[in-house]
Amino acid sequence: MKVLSLLTALVVLTAGAPAGDEERVSGGTALSAAVPHLVSITIDGQHICGGFIYSSSWVVTAASCVIGYLPSQVKVVVAQVSLITQDVDEQVISVFKIIVNEGYVPDTKLHDIAMLQMATTITFGPRVNLIRYDEAEEVGGTIVKLAGWGATTVGGTPSTKLREITVTLPATCTGIYTADEFNSNYMLCGGGSPADVGSPCQYDEGSPLVQTIGTTSYAIGIMSKNNGCGSGFAPTIYTRLTAYYAWLNKIGGLQPAP
Repeated sequence: MKVLSLLTALVVLTAGAPAGDEERVSGGTALSAAVPHLVSITIDGQHICGGFIYSSSWVVTAASCVIGYLPSQVKVVVAQVSLITQDVDEQVISVFKIIVNEGYVPDTKLHDIAMLQMATTITFGPRVNLIRYDEAEEVGGTIVKLAGWGATTVGGTPSTKLREITVTLPATCTGIYTADEFNSNYMLCGGGSPADVGSPCQYDEGSPLVQTIGTTSYAIGIMSKNNGCGSGFAPTIYTRLTAYYAWLNKIGGLQPAP
């Protein structure tokens, strides 16, 4: 099984973190119950990314997670808490089709979004359900959440336990990332605040950023990239889900009610 990456590790996307930064690593809060909309994307049985349930037949994740793989190599795990023991209602579902957004640019991760069609429908229940997506309310100091199984040490492996962190919106990515790396029409910038105990890390790609408005929670983005994680690092860039409304509807159809 795989482990989503959600933690707060200091893992750098393309290079190792400098020695001496280990004290910055924090692991978020361990969860004892499954997050109903959250899935682990596995390749040949190993967790590589997160994703969320769009409907009983479709899952959304990052294009960078699945591009180049065959559907037979990919599986989706739902109702998962632990990566090493079987959880209540856990399902491992084969993938019938992988659809990567046709505009995806690997170098900059522009249009970093993909949909996976399940070979069999996902069975919903108390621990398994879809989450609807919506536009982010980016008011100063807004706290949103992300969960997963990310590494908890520099350059580490996925956490075996599901963890959750909080992320502050909005953040400033202009000047930290180049214009090619951050396009606000298609991306969200979050985290990097002193109030954040950590940030998404390696293996968290594809995991949904979730905002609660009133009593309703929405997915507003999926983790795409950052330049390191943990405290003291640059904000994280997320794929802005509402920018892909037409594409998501074309591929997966309109979302049903939860």
